[in-house]
Amino acid sequence: MTRAALYARYSSDLQSEASIEDQIRLCRERAEHDGHTVVQTYTDYAISGGNLSNRPGMLSLLDAAKRGECDVLIAEALDRISRDQEDIAAIYKRLSHADVRIVTLSEGEINELHVGLKGTMNALFLKDLAIKTRRGQRGRVEAGKIPGGNSYGYRIIRRILDDGTASTGEREIDPEEAAIVRRIFSEYAQGIAPRRIAGRLNAERVPSPRGGQWNASTINGSRQRRNGILNNELYLGRITYNRQRFVKDPDTGKRISRLNPEHEWVGKNVAHLRIIDEASWNAVRAIKSRYTSHAGNKRQVNKRLLTGLVKCGACGGAMTIVNRERYYCSAKRERGTCTSSVGINAAEIEERVLTGLKNILRGNEELIVAFAEEFKAEVVRLRKQRGTINRQVQKDLNKVNTAIKRCLTFIAEGDGDPGLVRDELRRLEERKRDLERASSTSREDQAIELHPNMADLYRKKVTELQSLLTDETTHPQAMDGIRSIVERVEVHAGAEPDQPQIILVGALAQILAFTHQNKTAASQRDGGRVLMVAGVGFEPTTFRL
Repeated sequence: MTRAALYARYSSDLQSEASIEDQIRLCRERAEHDGHTVVQTYTDYAISGGNLSNRPGMLSLLDAAKRGECDVLIAEALDRISRDQEDIAAIYKRLSHADVRIVTLSEGEINELHVGLKGTMNALFLKDLAIKTRRGQRGRVEAGKIPGGNSYGYRIIRRILDDGTASTGEREIDPEEAAIVRRIFSEYAQGIAPRRIAGRLNAERVPSPRGGQWNASTINGSRQRRNGILNNELYLGRITYNRQRFVKDPDTGKRISRLNPEHEWVGKNVAHLRIIDEASWNAVRAIKSRYTSHAGNKRQVNKRLLTGLVKCGACGGAMTIVNRERYYCSAKRERGTCTSSVGINAAEIEERVLTGLKNILRGNEELIVAFAEEFKAEVVRLRKQRGTINRQVQKDLNKVNTAIKRCLTFIAEGDGDPGLVRDELRRLEERKRDLERASSTSREDQAIELHPNMADLYRKKVTELQSLLTDETTHPQAMDGIRSIVERVEVHAGAEPDQPQIILVGALAQILAFTHQNKTAASQRDGGRVLMVAGVGFEPTTFRL
């Protein structure tokens, strides 16, 4: 019996979702015609064929082939498997290694010649498609139409043209949103900071361009890339096209934007879409020019030790450094959506975290050792449990194999109803696959071992952090060291305004809290959190697990 796996994919730009069902139906018919048994179908919906890393369906298929779960892969065409030359070659190589053939409805059985020629043709198709798309967008711009998505302040016009097709790229001003755009320009020209403008809009429950909350970056954008409310030239009645291009990272498949030279930009005046007058636009440009000039004179500020780890205890959002000295809640500053005004000096919080880590490790090495012992005991228990399950799986597998042999004997000798026997055989084969998969998964589980000197390793790592911090060249290593121990550092309001409470959350806190709970048998579950007291460090009695 030849086991067939079916694969189908559609690109959101080129096909409809119904294409998946059509592809599967045709592939299933081919499998039945060739006498194969379909064991699994794999699909990727609305995913480009230009990169393998972001296609879960294909990755699952390759894993199944590696486990020996299929003998042949059937797809509608080679370009459904991939359009990328490198990926086609990699898929073919991996499937061939697993003794899995590739058969497509368009090309038949795939060999090295198909991989080379069709891979090149598909890559050229993608390149040609990109050129045609950009040519079409350029034509829209020349006709005074928008080549891409919709901007805040406008509505998309939908109408049927004389040839029966739907119009594209046509816009009209949305009066309500246009009023917000004018307000933003006016307030900024009056000297109101973008974060205050965003806070006011959020307080009035005005929806942002994406329907959520406003923040300073939505308003400010990037002057270089000409995005954001204050940089959008469409508000001045001008379309600017080809500012940037997108390329795919060959490793991740993600699109990365790159700015084009300004002489390659394409502009078109569209007076009927103007929202902002020349005076308002120039007033904003003058203010931005001053800020840009001042920003250019600022020296580069190195990232602090806890950059990205400090979180607001009130809303859970990130806290960022203001004026190179203190951490404040960015949601409060940028959007006005948090009520916490708690701030803390950057040097103070770094010192408290480092001192706390050293103190807790010095006084609790035995807790880490206890955790290691508890962990090992749990691993032994799980292994015993898994052994019992494995024995039962093997018993069931032997029974299924015996039943399959009996069915095959019935078919060979012509006893019983062939249709009923075949149905039973299919059910048994499916049951066998499930049991083999469970057995294989269990065998692949690897033993987890802990280092016998874990307490010494942690103490050494934390002690090294302070020496790393004294040397500017080793600052990145110090940051990496902290991140291996700490997941986040929460800042809460304290009893006094100038004494914020700091709670550390991380893997180390969870280990210590776990062992402390077993030792004292008295605390409340709260996810691996440790309270840090100014001048003291960690206080083990405050574990809330």
